Amino acid sequence: MADDTSIDPHPGFKGLPNDLAIKLCRMFIERWFQLMLERCDQDIAGLEELDFFDQLALRAKWSKETDLLCATLTAMQKYDSEAGKIELIMQVFGDQLGLPAESIPADIEQRIDWYKKRLAVEYERSLKRELNLHTITSPIEQIFLMEWRFLRVDERYGVKLRPQDTLKVDGIAYSIDFVVQKPDGKMKLAIELDGHDFHEKTKEQATRDRRRERAIIRHGFTILRFTGSEIFRNSRKCVEEVIEMITL
Repeated sequence: MADDTSIDPHPGFKGLPNDLAIKLCRMFIERWFQLMLERCDQDIAGLEELDFFDQLALRAKWSKETDLLCATLTAMQKYDSEAGKIELIMQVFGDQLGLPAESIPADIEQRIDWYKKRLAVEYERSLKRELNLHTITSPIEQIFLMEWRFLRVDERYGVKLRPQDTLKVDGIAYSIDFVVQKPDGKMKLAIELDGHDFHEKTKEQATRDRRRERAIIRHGFTILRFTGSEIFRNSRKCVEEVIEMITL
């Protein structure tokens, strides 16, 4: 078994979603402190066997350890501000984000504005390109896609979102608002967004919708349906419900 003291994690845990990376940091910190306490307990247990000089050396050692921990906590407080946050991001993730420090103005406020604007512009361009590619004109579909892409669901959970997908059944083409699939094909999820409540539809429309829904289910899809009011009210919650289905 490897010695736990040799653990030297990459500070960014590159490639992992933020929540998992932070959880791994917590695990590392917890184990590190466990090791420190075990060593401290060992030193305390053997203290009486040492001469005065070695006892004093141990006392100095643990006093220094304590000072370093306090200094670390104090040093990290400067990153609590907006300026501190952007500085910390640049230190840890600058290379990964393609934002070398030398290409950004020295003034920290300009850095913040530049960073936020660049991320916003890249997100907007990517989203508009996808909306135009799939001719997505429905506001609720646009909002859902915006939230999905903002949360980077495909990247974080290893799935593929296909907007405006088409399923052919018995010669009839059924359009599905969004299809979510995993590469292995074991999960097929159809996401339907209703702009109007069911009771607002005519009898013929409701019958046609039910027939379409049964055809989609027969082809192995699970259907997850959201109303327009749900999307407008809390699109984040809707996307998170889909994530729960993905991770079951």
